[in-house]
Order: sequence, then C-alpha cells, then structure tokens
Amino acid sequence: MLVRSVGLFMVGLLLGLLLAVATLVVMEQFYHPPTVWIPIALLLGVGMLFAVLTLQWQRFFTTLSTAVFGSAIMTVTVDYFIELFLLVQYIYERIKVAPAGWTRCFGVQR
Repeated sequence: MLVRSVGLFMVGLLLGLLLAVATLVVMEQFYHPPTVWIPIALLLGVGMLFAVLTLQWQRFFTTLSTAVFGSAIMTVTVDYFIELFLLVQYIYERIKVAPAGWTRCFGVQR
C-alpha cells in the first residue's frame, strides 16, 4: 500500500514540476525574478500541489502526468536533433535565474 502511494505522489510531483517549469518560461516574458528563491518556491509549491491532487484523483492525474511527460520527452528529443539542446539550455537558465538570459543561448555577445 505504501509503495503505490509513493508512486502516485512521485507521478504528481513530476507533473507539478513540469508545469512549474513551463510557468517559469512563460513568466520570463513578463517578469524576471531577482532571486533564485522565487523559482525554487514555485517548483516546490506547484510540485507538492499536484502530488497531493494526484493522491486524491489518481486516474485523471496519472493519465495527465504521463501525457505531459511524454510530450516533454518528445520535445527534448526534437530539440536535440534540430538545435542541439538549445531549448533545454534556455529552460535551465530560467530555473537558475541566469542574468544573461536569451542572448546567451544564441551566442550574442554584449
């Protein structure tokens, strides 16, 4: 019984983390967080929220989580073959709140 609950919790946590990363990328267009604590709080908060929601509504959130994770895997695969992880590098900079941002991904020097 415990193993099933832990698995469901992890599936929901993964869904929350993926949605929080997408939120950070969209949020970057309007607001650049000045400290790294904002992305960390967003990642943990949304991750825990979806982990608890997955424990409550198991079938719906498990299906949603596997669909979102599968699409993320496909997006990263296409990114690798087309741009050699340019999108992954951009997302990584959004999570760590890098000041150089988008210009560093394209190799533009200031």
